[in-house]
Amino acid sequence: MEKETKINTSLNNTLEEELRVMLVEKNKENHRLRSHIEMLEKTVAEEQEAKYRAWVKLADCKKELDKVKN
Repeated sequence: MEKETKINTSLNNTLEEELRVMLVEKNKENHRLRSHIEMLEKTVAEEQEAKYRAWVKLADCKKELDKVKN
C-alpha cells in the first residue's frame, strides 16, 4: 500500500508541475497580449491626434483661401 501512495504522490507532483508550467506559459502570453494592446492603444491615439491636426490644418487653409478669394 505504501507503493501506491508514492505512485500517487509522484503522479500528483507531475500533474502539479505540468499545471505550473502551463500557468507560467499563460502568464507569459498574457503579458505579451497586454503589451500588444498597449502598443495598439498608443498607435490609435497617435493616429487620432494626427487626424485631428490634419482637420485643423484643413480648416485653417480653407479660411486662408477664403481671405485670398475675397
